[in-house]
Amino acid sequence: MGSASHRPIHKRGAVNNSEAGGSSLQAKNRFFLILAFLSVALLIAFSLSGCSSKTSTTGRVSQAIPVQTATAQIGDVSSVNALTGTVTANIETNVGTKVDGMVQAVYVDMGDHVSTGQALAQLDPTDLNRQLAQTQAQIQVDQANIQSDQASSSQAATNYQRDQSLYNSGALSQSDFDTTQLALSTAQAGLQAAQGTLAKDEAAVAIIKQELDELTITSPVDGIVVTRSIELGEEISTATTCFTIAQTSTLYVTVNVSEQNISGVKQGTTAQITVPDVGTTVFQGQVTEISPTLDPTSHAYPVQIQFLNPDPAILPGMTASVLFTGLQSQPGVIIPVQAIEETPQGSEVFTVENSVAHLNLVQIGATSSTQAVVTSGLQAGEQVVITGQDLLSDNVRVAVVQNASQAGVQGMINQLQQGAGAKRGAAGAKQGAAQ
Repeated sequence: MGSASHRPIHKRGAVNNSEAGGSSLQAKNRFFLILAFLSVALLIAFSLSGCSSKTSTTGRVSQAIPVQTATAQIGDVSSVNALTGTVTANIETNVGTKVDGMVQAVYVDMGDHVSTGQALAQLDPTDLNRQLAQTQAQIQVDQANIQSDQASSSQAATNYQRDQSLYNSGALSQSDFDTTQLALSTAQAGLQAAQGTLAKDEAAVAIIKQELDELTITSPVDGIVVTRSIELGEEISTATTCFTIAQTSTLYVTVNVSEQNISGVKQGTTAQITVPDVGTTVFQGQVTEISPTLDPTSHAYPVQIQFLNPDPAILPGMTASVLFTGLQSQPGVIIPVQAIEETPQGSEVFTVENSVAHLNLVQIGATSSTQAVVTSGLQAGEQVVITGQDLLSDNVRVAVVQNASQAGVQGMINQLQQGAGAKRGAAGAKQGAAQ
């Protein structure tokens, strides 16, 4: 996530030597960098001026390096200016399926607003419908069997009562009465089995109907569809994440606050939030979380701001601008942030006095996207280099120019081209006079 608080400070490569060794190595690096760019520049000049330019090569290498400067001034900088971050959802819910099946229809897509219970997709019900029809047909058979078994059981009970009377009066033998008892027990067992089968098949129908209902994938929450992971005809299982729904009634913006400015931001600090993609409306937010560790990539602390979202057009992933309110500004010597170079020795700034560049180690306080407070190492009124410092080392001769396009490597190339062109023009005039 980007952050306007990260000033465009030049960063030189880290060195593993001691501080003194590192400074010496940096000086050598600058020297070779100058020679490399001058070599390119001299080739350009040579191509323009011809072989006659060889006599002036040595003089050009020692020419002053063009730089653009700005004046250090007394002023103040707000601890944190507008920062840029990304909108994220309060809660994101993954939606899957409770049954396996083939996707028959998809009703929503990414960015759609959905409500609780709304159908998101439908799985193919063909197999379950066939199972349901078969089981319902079996229930009809079960019911017919029960009717038959009930009749058999009723007849067996009547026979038992009759034969029991005969047996008690001595008119029926023991073996005949045992046969009647066995017939009654068999009929009752058959009826119970038929009733059990019916109950099992009715339970199967209920399960199939529930599975048919579950073939419709619905949203468990109100929100916005942020991912859709299924397509028509795809076979999915209960392990598949079909959709992700973001609940957007409350949103967050995460911004990176530089280490120079993090002390001014606390939990509860208020902020004004705008989302350019949906207009200029300002939303009021509040800091809810501050990372205790520095992010090694951004060299800043991630800070999370929460705000209520009344606008359904605001979606997770949009860019937001955050302006912290109620923070104190820091007074001091103010310079443009592009004047500062970060090195293993600390923050460095080049100043110019009497056409000579001087290297200064400085302490940096509050920064904004364009300015920084120097708390030590620099005085108001000094001229600081803001373009061309990549070619400088301590006590190098410089020439101050007005525009950035005239400074640094491009400025040196322009000077060489102009000089070569002038010399070629003079040579042509001399040749014309001779003729």
